[in-house]
Amino acid sequence: MNKSIRYYLLKWWLWPLVLIVLQIIQFFIIRKCHNVGADVPASVVRVVNFRDPIAIISIILIIANLCLWIYYIIKKQGKAISGHLALMVIAVAICLWNILSIGVWWMFGGDRLDDFGRKHPIPENVEYNEPLPSHYSDRIDEFGNSQKTVLSDFINPSDSATWLQIKNGGQGGWYYYNFYIPEGIDNGEIWLECYEVTENIQLSSKRIRERTLLTVTEEMKGKISEREFSIYEGVWEEYYLARIEVWFQDSATHTKQKLSEKVYKVEGWMR
Repeated sequence: MNKSIRYYLLKWWLWPLVLIVLQIIQFFIIRKCHNVGADVPASVVRVVNFRDPIAIISIILIIANLCLWIYYIIKKQGKAISGHLALMVIAVAICLWNILSIGVWWMFGGDRLDDFGRKHPIPENVEYNEPLPSHYSDRIDEFGNSQKTVLSDFINPSDSATWLQIKNGGQGGWYYYNFYIPEGIDNGEIWLECYEVTENIQLSSKRIRERTLLTVTEEMKGKISEREFSIYEGVWEEYYLARIEVWFQDSATHTKQKLSEKVYKVEGWMR
């Protein structure tokens, strides 16, 4: 029999002990993340998404111990079975405790994973807009009936500064944008770009462009278009300022130009 396999089979008590030690180390890593919070987000990420070497080795050891246990059951070696099972119960219990700790932390402290909003507080003396409420499209008349509110209640197409309007979606960080497409514009593509104001960091660049990309045709000119998008940097209720820009690319000349921009107070979507 291969020496490595023989060593693996004979040292049945060693592998559960290694797993126990690794899980104890993982436990203290998680506790450190809980206690220190935002100062160690990278450590938390490694624990949560299983990129951490400890998590990978632990998974391998669980599989190896399971195979070992099945082997001793087949060989009917009672001492090895009972001893190995006792150690594995301890190891699995610590492992489950770690998973439970991560789950509870994620529910009540998971915002520590993304401190973008905390690192970019709203500066003083900067004018900004608030997104329209998510229910802005409905209003109640004097008889108590719900009526659809047209965007022209909020937008003046003759004023380029009001071409763009943002409203809240169903959750924080999820938004709709409404844009008045000028009648004199050429055919091409329109999309949004978003930048954090203080450091000019582009936000969710690829996703926002994909979600807001609009092909302009003759039939759409002079009308209002609506698209939805999400900002992923940050978490709920940690607000910062974003400059939201409308960009256009001519389909014939491929030249790009900025059509409109506004600064809005935004928050990140906790996915």
